[in-house]
Amino acid sequence: MKKSISTLVALFISLLFLNNKTDEGMFPLSELKNVDLQKVGLKIQPVDLYNPNGISLIDAIVRVGGCTGSFISEDGLIITNHHCAFSYVAAISDTAHDYINNGFLAKNRSEEASAKGLVCKITASYEDVSGKVLQGTQATSDPLDRLGIISRNIRAITDSENKANKDLQCEISEMFTGRTYVLFRYKLLKDVRLVYVPARSIGEYGGEKDNWVWPRHSGDFAILRAYVAPDGNASDYAVNNVAYKPIKHLKVNPKGVKENDFVFILGYPGRTFRHQPASFYKYHEQYMLKYISDLYDWQIEKMEELSKGNRSMEIKYSSKIKSLANVTKNYKGKLQGFRRSKLTAQKFEDEKSLDAFIEKDEKLKAQYGGVVHRINVVYDDIINYAPRNLWYDQIYSVAPVLNIAATIDNYRNIYNKLNTDAERANFKDKQWQRIKNAVYAQTAKFDETFETAALEKMMIDASNFNANNEIKAVSNYKAKCKDENALKAKIAKMYAKSKLKDASYITNLVNTDLDKLFKVNDDLIKFASELNIELNLHDEEDRKREGELNQLMAKYVDAKSLYKQKQFIPDANATLRFTYGTVKGYYPNDADYNQPFTTLKGVIEKEDGIDYELLQIVKDLYASRDYGSLMHPDLGDLPINFLYNLDTTGGNSGSPVMNAYGELIGVNFDRAYTATINDYAWNESYSRSVGCDIRYVLWVIQKVAKADYLIDEMGVKL
Repeated sequence: MKKSISTLVALFISLLFLNNKTDEGMFPLSELKNVDLQKVGLKIQPVDLYNPNGISLIDAIVRVGGCTGSFISEDGLIITNHHCAFSYVAAISDTAHDYINNGFLAKNRSEEASAKGLVCKITASYEDVSGKVLQGTQATSDPLDRLGIISRNIRAITDSENKANKDLQCEISEMFTGRTYVLFRYKLLKDVRLVYVPARSIGEYGGEKDNWVWPRHSGDFAILRAYVAPDGNASDYAVNNVAYKPIKHLKVNPKGVKENDFVFILGYPGRTFRHQPASFYKYHEQYMLKYISDLYDWQIEKMEELSKGNRSMEIKYSSKIKSLANVTKNYKGKLQGFRRSKLTAQKFEDEKSLDAFIEKDEKLKAQYGGVVHRINVVYDDIINYAPRNLWYDQIYSVAPVLNIAATIDNYRNIYNKLNTDAERANFKDKQWQRIKNAVYAQTAKFDETFETAALEKMMIDASNFNANNEIKAVSNYKAKCKDENALKAKIAKMYAKSKLKDASYITNLVNTDLDKLFKVNDDLIKFASELNIELNLHDEEDRKREGELNQLMAKYVDAKSLYKQKQFIPDANATLRFTYGTVKGYYPNDADYNQPFTTLKGVIEKEDGIDYELLQIVKDLYASRDYGSLMHPDLGDLPINFLYNLDTTGGNSGSPVMNAYGELIGVNFDRAYTATINDYAWNESYSRSVGCDIRYVLWVIQKVAKADYLIDEMGVKL
């Protein structure tokens, strides 16, 4: 991956290199030079892993939507997770073509199906732009002004970069809050197609029952292919597009790995919060995680109730249920982790020591005195309004039609304040497409029965908030109803009368006549308008808190760095990272050791025809022990999944697990339940990630799907 500047200034020049696996490590590319890679177990040259001036393994890694993938052929084959491809398979499924349950296989390239809406990104270059982003912030002491300056600088830099690099997408990522910013340039792949997605009984074996737990027996992988225009440029789906030719693809090693082998991952971990203050942990542990988990549980139960016995509805809800279930179980694991580790209390104790350290030194006191206290004061305010703000965060996601109503109201208010035809023409030129995109994004989610029930629940919840968290729009609405049943009936009537839930009506209107759209008279828009008025007021308060925290956190990290006498690896933020470790089991509970491998024997043992269903061909192949050369030499069976002590989080789904020679030996897809707390703290004793063994991937492709042509394209000899 070539860099656009001859000398990359180290983004975190003084980061401490921790070369033992008792510590976390999601290393940014800039820090690989500080890791003695060959000492920890890498057998190839470090420049073969990452070469800023040439081609290396980094160039084979691709961000697949919110997941990670890797190129495994010279014709753009990408391997990622089954669950990362699931929504795209669901989108092309119906009762006649049940690709969710039966799987999808393109027998040739003409049969490959568009994963509509999926965009892949390849990191092309990066640059530290902290100075440019923070330029002008020294001239103000107002936190809100400072935040505005940062936002404007980021927008100006990215606008300029995107104009100068029309074939790239340029984004600025905040590495440390209010302190460090990096510009990333991405090559886009906008025509991505489904090649092979295993049957659900393989790709999601055990479903939510097994999700986030060990032992696992899941073939959680999928094969995609990227296409570009004939001239090599990014292009939306087109029949004449050609397979993308990556400059690097991974070698697949069918021999896999053994216990204690060195392994590493390159991927795009989504979000961690390890450098956040104790009060942030308190907010998450006591408020946010439980609220979201409970709300998602309710949504899942409601969708299962509405779709029971109706396969068409089950298909419709499948992707949403899978997404919600994944999050809610993850959050329950985090809550368990908080309770077990006493992490929040430990954070508060650490901050007491930090505060004492600052107070002992007059120079430090002058610069950092009161920072910890003020952060706690701001978070006390956030916690005070947690019920109201969490409700606002979710109301439009559970109610897509209400979301459209709010979108119309927001843009209408801006439009109605314009005075001249020229201003209105300019508005249409710049904003119309954004309005269309916002509406299109919601129309596919229309479901009057579910949404009416969801809004009823949300309204009843809000009506029970204390006076401090009162939502007046809800109170006013409820005041017109004598009881909850009357409230539900009023909401149902409002939806029944609304034209906004008619997808063809609203899309036609938004496409043809913006003036008419803004004149639509609808009770949902009236209600959304009342919500928006309050929400905008609260957003202003939240913005002030955000601005102050942005300023305080920059000082907090500096003070903490001085106290710990080291700098820190920045939290994950969906930018490319490296992590390494070994294949290793662990004790999740007292006297409960988890071996690092599962095998096909365990798949067969679990089958019960309910939670664990198997294809007959899998049972037949097991009975005949038809493994070819893919048997694990120590286990005497076909390996399915394996554990390792790498530092991963959401976004690492689909990341390639590689051996010491940089060869693909697995596909990362999960963490053990005890490791869901990784987002807040990594620990060698309980942090384990889970990968799908490449031997199982190859076996399923060859023996179950009978797609030897894919094995051949990967260059694998079995």
